[in-house]
Amino acid sequence: MIDQKKVDNIRAYGTCQGSGEERHRILVEDIGFRVGEKAEYVITTGCFQPAGMPHVLRAFKELLDHLQVDHTLLSKEYCCGWMPLGQPAVMAKDEEAIARAKELSGEFILENFKQAEALGAKAIVLFCAACEPNYANYLGATNLEIISQSELLDRFFKGGKLDSEVDYYAGCYRFRRRITTEPLDLEPAVRVLNKIEGLRVNHLDSKLCCYIPPHLEQLMGSLTTKTLVNICSGCYANLRGKLQESGDCQVKMLPEVVLEAVQGK
Repeated sequence: MIDQKKVDNIRAYGTCQGSGEERHRILVEDIGFRVGEKAEYVITTGCFQPAGMPHVLRAFKELLDHLQVDHTLLSKEYCCGWMPLGQPAVMAKDEEAIARAKELSGEFILENFKQAEALGAKAIVLFCAACEPNYANYLGATNLEIISQSELLDRFFKGGKLDSEVDYYAGCYRFRRRITTEPLDLEPAVRVLNKIEGLRVNHLDSKLCCYIPPHLEQLMGSLTTKTLVNICSGCYANLRGKLQESGDCQVKMLPEVVLEAVQGK
């Protein structure tokens, strides 16, 4: 069940597919992230986000620079193993493969901890929501804080203005319980949205899963605006694809909205 070729690729290049050269080009050459430098916060972007949502990562970096957050990327960010190993195992309900995927995720995550600790960081910031459950299982393996992008923004973003109305969908995280028993805190994102003066937010039902067709239909039926805000990168990719088919709704990640708020757009 476990794809050994992908395991070997992660060990060799950090990513589950390819050599990571394209990822490096997007993050470093195009967007301008620092890499492997001393910093308080280490940002892990995930395997697929640089190519799938480079504009969001560009907005995230611009926002971090505006907020004067001292940050860097790892020289070799290891995939947590969820997409190539954990998700297929969970979908197949293969308990042996799930256990092996969790074991391998520990191997990869500990490598990221070692690098972040060597850079003198105080925290690792997870941009990819799908990585969070695997990291949650290893909170005690490091003195580093492990926080989400929403938690980081909640710490540094003091407020902004945005005359707008949005729908907000946190995501259901239904697979998470198969990976970890650690609780998930969704409140930082809500606090961030509440700091934006003039922003009206319609909160969608997070018990609904955007990957289940009947649930998706309910979610789309409960939209009240032309802008949907996400904090889950998986939900963002799925909903952006679905809603762009209709052509009358834009989907954004939280950092994009916060950047607009500090810019006064």
